[in-house]
Amino acid sequence: MDELWEEALGQLREKLGKQNFETWIQPIRMRARDGAEITLEVPNKFFRDWLMEHFLTSIQETLSILSQQNVKLSVTVNQQLQKSRALEKKPEREKPKPSRVNNLIPKYNFENFVVGASNQFAHAASLAVANQPGDHYNPLFIYGGVGLGKTHLINAIGHRVVEKRPALKVFYLSSESFMNELIGSLRRDRMDEFKSRFRNVDVLILDDVQFIAGKERTQEEFFHTFNSLYESRKQIIITSDRFPKEIPGLEDRLRNRFEWGLIADIQPPDMETRVAILQKKAELEGVQLPHEVALFLASHIDSNVRELEGSLTRLGAFGSLTKTPITIELAKEVLQNTLRGAHRELTIENIQKTICDYFDIKIGDLKAKRRTRNIALPRQVAMYLCRKYTSTSFPAIGYKFGGRDHSTVIHASKTIEKKIKEDPHMEATIDKLEKNLNVKR
Repeated sequence: MDELWEEALGQLREKLGKQNFETWIQPIRMRARDGAEITLEVPNKFFRDWLMEHFLTSIQETLSILSQQNVKLSVTVNQQLQKSRALEKKPEREKPKPSRVNNLIPKYNFENFVVGASNQFAHAASLAVANQPGDHYNPLFIYGGVGLGKTHLINAIGHRVVEKRPALKVFYLSSESFMNELIGSLRRDRMDEFKSRFRNVDVLILDDVQFIAGKERTQEEFFHTFNSLYESRKQIIITSDRFPKEIPGLEDRLRNRFEWGLIADIQPPDMETRVAILQKKAELEGVQLPHEVALFLASHIDSNVRELEGSLTRLGAFGSLTKTPITIELAKEVLQNTLRGAHRELTIENIQKTICDYFDIKIGDLKAKRRTRNIALPRQVAMYLCRKYTSTSFPAIGYKFGGRDHSTVIHASKTIEKKIKEDPHMEATIDKLEKNLNVKR
């Protein structure tokens, strides 16, 4: 090996880190060196393109400093490198992946999932898919904010399928893992293995699909994977933090396919559900949680299940380690930072109920097709407040109001904003409603 290149490798290992070095630098071979002109060899075209975009500058700078001249680099492809490296590594071939179940998180199942108004539809859809994968609701697309139970539900589906139909192959992974496996397969020139792995499953579960947005090659491969599975009537389950139309950078052809099946959202849990979640968590962890403490926690941490459960875990651990009974006073002391940072995020259901109580109408009226003024105005006000005080997208709000289009929600919001500025009576109405919702303008 050329002494200059050997010395450069040592510096690049320190500069780029072990993982980047072993993945992208170690496979390179120096083919030729003619003064300041150096030719490097890489295993395939994808490797070359990635190297030139992400690491070529670092290599060039390192070689220039070591050789004390302005090095000019060229990179060529030599597919024999791939074969020789494969032979070198043959004794250490990676172990085959399990064929039945892969990556499912053991603790997430239907038995410990707490059902409430905020997640009832998503839970019912998940049960239906788990009992008959590939037959109905394909794909199943579940969306909602962070920490609301999406990952719990989709893992529960996987576990139920494995339990009821053990012959089926289930595969769960995050979209980031999908992308990393794709990059690795391209680099090692093993795309046939990649395609076989993902297209020969019966249930594919992909978490946080929004992370592939803007990544052209990843979207391209997932598009073909989706088509292959769908045409074979294999079940596809996807989660995201938002409605398909609201994912920026997502290709239209994927967006359209995500809407072929059933879309279900999960909202922040209501008070009753939050208390039930705490009680279930306390039961599972063996924590003695008085009802008044559960009510206190549920009233102060009201938008994120993960934060709610994490608070109970910290409180339970403190009580156990210090042999202190759990009380509201202890909760205030142990969780003071969490309680100080907690904020109230209204749900669409909260707002709809408040509107109906104020205008003396029924929930069904808000979702009906009628456009009479005594219904249309409250509906517009409700949509306006939903958009203002929840993180829910326009399409998702429209769905909660009888499946209306997102443009209807946008129009309603703009209409009420205009009326607030022009009509003192409307401004007073909104003030009263916001007081009833315990929010401030």
